[in-house]
Amino acid sequence: MSFFSIPLGQYYPAQSVIHNLDPRFKILALAALMLLTFSVSAPVAVILHTAALLGCVTASSIPLRVFARGLKIFFFLFLFTAVLHLFFTPGTAILRLPGPVPLKITHEGLVRGALISWRLLGVIALSFLLTFTTTPLRVTRGIEALLAPLGKFRFPVQDFSLMMMIAIRFIPVLATETDRVWKAQRSRGADLRKGGVKARARTLLSVLYPVFSGLFRRADELAIALEARGYVPGKPRTSMCPLRWGRGDGIALLVILFWVGGIFLAGRVV
Repeated sequence: MSFFSIPLGQYYPAQSVIHNLDPRFKILALAALMLLTFSVSAPVAVILHTAALLGCVTASSIPLRVFARGLKIFFFLFLFTAVLHLFFTPGTAILRLPGPVPLKITHEGLVRGALISWRLLGVIALSFLLTFTTTPLRVTRGIEALLAPLGKFRFPVQDFSLMMMIAIRFIPVLATETDRVWKAQRSRGADLRKGGVKARARTLLSVLYPVFSGLFRRADELAIALEARGYVPGKPRTSMCPLRWGRGDGIALLVILFWVGGIFLAGRVV
């Protein structure tokens, strides 16, 4: 597993309730659930929130291994966060480590580190859930619809949403291009772990130069494709399939409200 296989920005085609939801609702629900994730701290609320997140993953008809493969890339981030809080959070010591710099593991640090790592995991999983179940085009249209009121203040809503879609779509493109170039350079004997600073810098440049060259080439091809389709910056555009709020979105909204209400009640009871 390498960083180049990060699945953020990739769409997973499937037939599920979450796939069919309005992208405007999914973006707002993502923001609300991220805020909820960072506000949860009671043990019962954490368990309920985790169960609800697993329920969403199950409802999306996306295999759990796909989420696990993406979250595995951030393992060292979770580990670093947990260890940082483990040793540097003041509180009741449960273990003291001998050495030139005395360190102690505190009960508060153990709890805090686990909680922060869990919050990061939940937020990243929610981001994956949005990108896995929503095509970049629908994400763009959702952002465009939500930011439409800013158009009254001369904010370029459609251009901004298009830029967001291209940025999201280029994440897996960048990862794939980097992985391809790196494998090609390794087959020619390149190794970042050997040699001095200058040798490693030359090896790194041998990877970065073709990667950025390929990205610029793709960007130029994208610009030509947009011009060929009559795209003019700043001009209003219409949509062939306008977004509509359906019955499934209303049911999902009720589920989210019960979800948030149940988490807050569980936190207050505990």
